[in-house]
Amino acid sequence: ANFDPSCTGVYDRELLGRLSRLCDDCYNVFREPKVATECRSNCFYNPVFVQCLEYLIPADLHEEYQAHVQTV
Repeated sequence: ANFDPSCTGVYDRELLGRLSRLCDDCYNVFREPKVATECRSNCFYNPVFVQCLEYLIPADLHEEYQAHVQTV
């Protein structure tokens, strides 16, 4: 996974990998090139990431992912 310089929190390779994989999966579903880049923008703190999260991840895990975003 590429390291996003906009992430200024904890550098946790595993967490960043999970967030990045969500963006990859989202891109694979929607096949829109901008999805992959926008999902990662602002260190995953953006509306595209939230849409991907809601579409791909069970609702009971949303808070966990949101906490990851705030960590990195």
